[in-house]
Amino acid sequence: MQLAEMGVTSFAQIAAWDDAEIDRVDAQLGRFQGRIRRDNWVEQARLLAAGDRAAYESQFGRS
Repeated sequence: MQLAEMGVTSFAQIAAWDDAEIDRVDAQLGRFQGRIRRDNWVEQARLLAAGDRAAYESQFGRS
């Protein structure tokens, strides 16, 4: 299932996820299960939602 199909349409939504929401979404990701935590989606989304591209690139590289 794609994030948009679950109603996820912005970095701000991902940035606000708590552990329960991460678990709920992760369970629906099929072959991508485990990627939310492994790839630090919430931290990436926090930086991008805040418009802090420099910090994002410093921490995660260029997108």
